[in-house]
Amino acid sequence: MKNNTKALVRAFLPIFVFFLIVSFLIITIPSVLQEWNVDHRVLLGGNELLFMVTAISYWLHIRSLRSSNPHVFVRMVYGSLLVKMLVCCVAVVLYGWRNHAVNKNAIIGCFILYIIYTFLEVRVLTQLTKKLPKNA
Repeated sequence: MKNNTKALVRAFLPIFVFFLIVSFLIITIPSVLQEWNVDHRVLLGGNELLFMVTAISYWLHIRSLRSSNPHVFVRMVYGSLLVKMLVCCVAVVLYGWRNHAVNKNAIIGCFILYIIYTFLEVRVLTQLTKKLPKNA
């Protein structure tokens, strides 16, 4: 069981590395982002939120993979997608409500990060399902 847990943590590593790289870039080049009219604080907050939501989604997917019922995995995928979208929409609405001047470029940047995080998560989960033993 311990090796299986190590494999699950190791599989999440690309997502964690992507989070660290993006956070490092946002922190180190705020002047470049400002030239592109991107609020680096919004982008950093969006990156953190997307990482947390992706980590929770990954954990839920791993729990569903342990179930012998294939419908559990499908429900978890759709539920995870819905929760991620809902959290992101609520975050954008709260940001717009709190700050009347919304930085559209930062929101577009967060949307691009959402797509990348989703792609990485699906890729990691696909590779993981190929390696895990099949429930028969």
